[in-house]
Amino acid sequence: NADPEVSEILNNALSEKEITAKEGLTLYKTKGIDFHLVGLVADELRKRRVGNIVSYVVNRNINFTNVCIKQCGFCAFSRDFREEEGYFLPTEEIVRRAKEAHSLGATEVCIQAGLPPDMEGDLYENICREIKIEVPNIHIHGFSPEEILYGATRSNVSTKEYLSRLKDAGVDTIPGTAAEILNQKLRDKISPGRITVKDWTDVIKTAHKMGIKSTSTMMFGHLETNEHRVNHLDTIREIQKETGGF
Repeated sequence: NADPEVSEILNNALSEKEITAKEGLTLYKTKGIDFHLVGLVADELRKRRVGNIVSYVVNRNINFTNVCIKQCGFCAFSRDFREEEGYFLPTEEIVRRAKEAHSLGATEVCIQAGLPPDMEGDLYENICREIKIEVPNIHIHGFSPEEILYGATRSNVSTKEYLSRLKDAGVDTIPGTAAEILNQKLRDKISPGRITVKDWTDVIKTAHKMGIKSTSTMMFGHLETNEHRVNHLDTIREIQKETGGF
């Protein structure tokens, strides 16, 4: 039989009532029939919100460098600039890849990379301008909050000013990566020195308020608990209530 507490939470959700983080934690722990009920309710709510048509974009990821000043414990991608496997693509090659993707039917390029030492502050803008000259109608989904903060720091300007420059250069939306789990104590363990929860939230909210929409990620399956996951989702929900920009 279904757990009465779980049934009550799911009935509230079906009545379009907001479930609390504490109730979300209860749903996370479900097993057996309760687990299947959570899936059925989620599916019903999805149908009500967005119907049954699934859309997608054809996208090419262009990681222009794997050289990075950060040392995140979970990253298999980054290299120190002294390492042989480190690379840095020239802007012409980034543009060539965008053009090639467009010719094969891509509507979007996602541009992200490591944080190279001594980076020119206007590198991201220049990349976007060059792409838009050659492929004006491609959507640029580019630069995580971590990169935006880094670019702003390298340029000696505020994140708001930097976002404004990126928008002018052709950035359409930004990836909400580097979110991992939005809990500072946990971040200090898995990626010390990475963008703080406060800074991540500030960059995302600032972008949304300027009309730049974003995604948001959650990285799980490491040291986090169910509680961390639920609180992360709750934080994202609070931002969405304020900005509507995800």
